[in-house]
Amino acid sequence: MKNNIYKILFLFALALGLNSCETKELEILESPNALTPDQADIDFFLNAIQISGSTFFEGITEEGMEVTRILHQFGPTYDNGYGPGQLNAPYTTAYAGIVADNRAMEPLATELGLYTHIAIGQIMEAYAITTLVDYLGDVPYSEAGLGLENENPNLDDGQAVYEAMQTLLDSAIANLNLTASAEPSIDLYYNGDKDNWIRFANTLKLKLYLQTRLVSAAASTVGINNILASGDYIQSADQDFVFRYSSVDANPDSRHPIFARNFDNGVTDYQSNSYMDLLLNDKSLTDPRIRYYFYRNRANRTTDANALQCITETAPTHYPAGEVFCTADQGYNGRDHHDNAGIPPDENDRCDWGVYPIGARFDDNSFDGTNDRTVGAQGAGISPIMLSSYVDFMLAESALELGTTGDARTYLANGMTKSFDKVINFRADLTDASVAPTAADVTDYIDEVLANYDAAADNDARLEIIVTEYFIALFGNGVEAYNTYRRTGKPENLQPSLLANPGVFIRSFLYPSNLVDRNSNVEQKPNQAIPVFWDTNPEGFVD
Repeated sequence: MKNNIYKILFLFALALGLNSCETKELEILESPNALTPDQADIDFFLNAIQISGSTFFEGITEEGMEVTRILHQFGPTYDNGYGPGQLNAPYTTAYAGIVADNRAMEPLATELGLYTHIAIGQIMEAYAITTLVDYLGDVPYSEAGLGLENENPNLDDGQAVYEAMQTLLDSAIANLNLTASAEPSIDLYYNGDKDNWIRFANTLKLKLYLQTRLVSAAASTVGINNILASGDYIQSADQDFVFRYSSVDANPDSRHPIFARNFDNGVTDYQSNSYMDLLLNDKSLTDPRIRYYFYRNRANRTTDANALQCITETAPTHYPAGEVFCTADQGYNGRDHHDNAGIPPDENDRCDWGVYPIGARFDDNSFDGTNDRTVGAQGAGISPIMLSSYVDFMLAESALELGTTGDARTYLANGMTKSFDKVINFRADLTDASVAPTAADVTDYIDEVLANYDAAADNDARLEIIVTEYFIALFGNGVEAYNTYRRTGKPENLQPSLLANPGVFIRSFLYPSNLVDRNSNVEQKPNQAIPVFWDTNPEGFVD
């Protein structure tokens, strides 16, 4: 019976095949379940690009924080701290997300006169690609995004990519100055304010000029001064380029990813002992931001060696006198740089992330050890991608090192003031006034830093002060910390690794395995000691 049925079906199919006219028409129909780019909503493309921008930033920022001791890094050496798969996710987000969506969106948007859509996509692409140059060095670009036309794009020189991104940002600014036939229905960063997008684009250009000051000082000076003269760059908190998260934890989970990782199933991360000690003990008064950055689960260090084995040990002999070891004071319990020990039962002893920037909780001396999704702002934090305070610190360095327009001391003071305003006013509704810093605390802190600046012996000492304060303001942004450290070699007194010989500092990361394994034109680097094009500093400049 089955054989007869199969024969009937075969003959029926053959008859359909002979009736080729109708069949050919059916074959050229496109699947309603697989929309082509020209059938897609342009706003969906742009939304995806904007979300990919925040995903890219959060996927790459922590490595920068870790190597610069803002966040604890496992080890025990630089070579084995990260493998070639470490940056797979942000690399894929940049090329398969931002670049691919831009390539699909731009011709459709051009046909419809949607110039703002094009500009936002260009700016997001420029940010992602230049950041990959900063972390990796030479990357594919001119041959990238071609799909089947070129599945093995060659690497482009990092400097050439930087120049292409400057041109792309200029194009974005030109597009923003055109009258669009329609504006994006959703702008996740600036809520439709095109002037702010222009300011961000110019700020990225300023950043790239500063980043290349070691290889093109004259061009950097002219470029920065031109942007300063225009006035079109980020200067105030309402112009900050941040991605905002919510407290919604399902369908989809829209919380800050670091919050979700640390408060859904218990604490995952360790804070950096040396960074917390910097805020706690570097000045004559504690940094007023410390209660916003960190939440302490206890008021002091544990006495249980099972939870904190290093309390029974002495500091390594290569640590300089006075270097923090094992834990900072007053319950700021983290880990030392490259501490690669196993995970003990210390969840209720570790110092947590605070309310800024990930949306956890303000340290109100409750020390309750609660680590669940209900605490604080419940994940409604931000990705601080480019803040007005960062710009002032960059301009302080630029004025000091390049002689660009403005006074380095004034920029330093402005950068600190804007950082305090940003952090202390972040979710003020969650702040306990009885332990919150006062305006006098902030003034005293700034006055002490400026007094130290005035007493500095030379510009090198002044740059040390500028960059140290910049690092404190950069909590949550490892991209700018990693770049600044390699560019300046400061702060100079970062905590040493636990091992006396941890290997050479990571001047650029290994190429992602997603690139090397799938591209026959790319070979893996021999090591992570290869500087990127703008880093002309000698070996041993950073550690």
